[in-house]
Amino acid sequence: MTDERPASGNIATTIFREVRRRILAGELSPGERLPGERELAAEYRTNRNTLREAVRRLEQARLVTVRHGQGVTVADFRKSGTLELLAPFLESAPDLGESLHLLEDILPGRLLVIEFATQLAAERADKNDIARLRDITELVIAAFERGDPVLIGHGFQRWLEALVDAGHSVAVRWIANPFLEAYREIIDRFPALWVLEPSFPQYLREFNEALEGSDAERAISLSRVYYQRVDGAFMQALKAIMSQRKSAPLASPAPIENDSSREPRH
Repeated sequence: MTDERPASGNIATTIFREVRRRILAGELSPGERLPGERELAAEYRTNRNTLREAVRRLEQARLVTVRHGQGVTVADFRKSGTLELLAPFLESAPDLGESLHLLEDILPGRLLVIEFATQLAAERADKNDIARLRDITELVIAAFERGDPVLIGHGFQRWLEALVDAGHSVAVRWIANPFLEAYREIIDRFPALWVLEPSFPQYLREFNEALEGSDAERAISLSRVYYQRVDGAFMQALKAIMSQRKSAPLASPAPIENDSSREPRH
């Protein structure tokens, strides 16, 4: 006979994701106490050890607080959360306007991290760093020519990591990691948001040339101009989508089209 019951780790993940969704969707409010362990274990048909693992993960995500004698209390994730909540929040949030404002605020922060990483890379990159960036660039451009936005997104993730690594700074890597991890999850959850901007290959190649020449000012200028155009078009298209989907979360938006082309969200 075989035991076909799900592994306890899978059950803990299911509980974690469901409670996370309820918190991010506003179904559970800050300050609200969750039912006791016994009641939750019965609700999810699991044992208390598995339930405690799910609660531990919720606490690590800063979605709940656990105090001895007081049980588990829902935290105000808008104050306690981190970028790891970005993708699940976009998926669960009932207010599309809040999702829009969140993205509007994150995009400039993302660009500042890229600019900081670019400055250090221009000063510290060695020939191996430059070669790695060039190799990844050609792979990303090849994916671009095939028109695969998900493959481009993951390739550009590797490109960003190579750029950060080229600065040889642990501090910058730590600063960049939350953005990189949030970016990776968004690529997987929202492929319809990735669109292809025709100038993308040219931007990457010119950026690499500036970096190879240690010209941080030009590389940063190229990024500012590129992202100003791309982010502006993205937000405009996203607002149009939201005007048609005011009561639905961003789970599966229709593909964003811009001049019959699609631009990668970076």
